[in-house]
Amino acid sequence: MVSCASNKPCFLRGGSHRGAFAVLSSGAGEGKSTTCFNLAFVCAQQGEKVLLIDADLRRPVQHTILGVSNRFGLTNVLLRDVPVEEAIKATSVPNLHFLPSGRLPRTSLGVLDPKRIGELISSLKSKYDVVLIDTPPLVGISDSSIIAKETDGAIIVVQYRKYPRDMLVKAKAMIETLGVNVVGAVLNNINVMRDDYYYYYHSYYSDYYHSSQSEVLDESGS
Repeated sequence: MVSCASNKPCFLRGGSHRGAFAVLSSGAGEGKSTTCFNLAFVCAQQGEKVLLIDADLRRPVQHTILGVSNRFGLTNVLLRDVPVEEAIKATSVPNLHFLPSGRLPRTSLGVLDPKRIGELISSLKSKYDVVLIDTPPLVGISDSSIIAKETDGAIIVVQYRKYPRDMLVKAKAMIETLGVNVVGAVLNNINVMRDDYYYYYHSYYSDYYHSSQSEVLDESGS
């Protein structure tokens, strides 16, 4: 298992993986949002200019962690009601800025337009070293797939024994179909000294991570 939540996050090591990253989980309640905030905090402490985006439009929580208003945010920017510069908020954490989710309109169809999402992420990457995006759960909601396709990579968050293995398999298949580069994974709520079941998760996601990295290296060397 590749750790991203301690010391220097894996996607910053060597300074070669700066950009926009989606923080994903297969289902709800796996610690995705907390992990996303912690990664943003660590990156900011490392001196990187960081933007944290709450794109979990149906269950936003980042604004409560940071103690800021969610009245305006990503939804307003995507609907072109508010310029992104006005929606982004400074935080009490040096180097860390925040784009709340904003309120979801009654008719949410078309809010996450792939072209608009791509343009926005590309623009924000030119202004920040690291953009971390808290996305909805992968299984059952298409929002995270739309967002992840426009990023430089994904960080997978798994809570130990929270969901059946087949749900993890489905999430992995979705990521592979999207062609998203997995740059790391975080496994929550596990005692590695007491439970052999850990090794299933370790080998499953570690092998996938390393195979993704090998493909990237092969492409760059060709």
